[in-house]
Amino acid sequence: MKREVNLALGGGGVRGVAHLGVVQCLLDHDYTINGIAGTSAGGLFGATIAAGNSPRDIAAAVDQFFKESGFRSGIGPSNFSLIGTNGMIKALEPLIQGKSMKDLQIPFVATAVSLKTGQEIIIKDGDVMQAVLATIAIPGFFPSQGDQVLVDGGILDPVPVDSAREFDTSLPIVAIVLHKQPADFSLNDIKVPLENSLLEPLVKTISRTRLGELMRHLTATVDVSTHMLSELRIEKSKPDVLVEPIVGHIGLLQKIESQPLFDEGYRAMEENLEELDQAYSLVNSFKRITKYARSQP
Repeated sequence: MKREVNLALGGGGVRGVAHLGVVQCLLDHDYTINGIAGTSAGGLFGATIAAGNSPRDIAAAVDQFFKESGFRSGIGPSNFSLIGTNGMIKALEPLIQGKSMKDLQIPFVATAVSLKTGQEIIIKDGDVMQAVLATIAIPGFFPSQGDQVLVDGGILDPVPVDSAREFDTSLPIVAIVLHKQPADFSLNDIKVPLENSLLEPLVKTISRTRLGELMRHLTATVDVSTHMLSELRIEKSKPDVLVEPIVGHIGLLQKIESQPLFDEGYRAMEENLEELDQAYSLVNSFKRITKYARSQP
């Protein structure tokens, strides 16, 4: 018997490839994805999954992206960002180009934040590519989007559990967080943003200077604060299953091969299958319905 779940996919840059392994594991164990809410990288990979692409095909597109272009400088007169999105758009075109939210095979929402109002924006309709560009717009790195100056939704909500729950309050929520690090990971192992990217050797040179050390500390600060915000949001929203692939040691914009992250996502979900199975018990299903149905309009 197939069982349905809703997914809340957290942010984490290239670590988001682990989301693909999680989804593949669910599909291999006869789960159906009812709805996907994604923030930042979770929005990007969530959109491509919702469009009906297989996780392995999306992973292959990631590898092709790094072979052909990767993250390149986007500095220009009307572009206040370090990295352009042309390479990403080209990689995403075969997967989501021309699709609107209503065209997607799986219901999907992406989250962003308006720098004009300071409010979280839940993107439920319109062009899928534009939704992805908004949810991944890391301030200073990728350009903001539209009149509302939309940027990365992870600023306010790194793991959009509440948005995922709105698809169907009776179904379990599987939330994926991408900040867990290996036990032996230390500050000295943190990559300067774009280190091991196609902007070498400039970034490698910077990484060995005092400026590089400062950037490492800033990167660690952002990662720690995002991790803490994720934990607070998870504690408040209480997903049925929390999946934490060990990918927090990967730099957000690091050049990667997709397979190790894909495999780690698969492993982390497989480790939580028993807990997900328990979420379908009559007691847990009743608790979800009675607790959350009352909050629905």
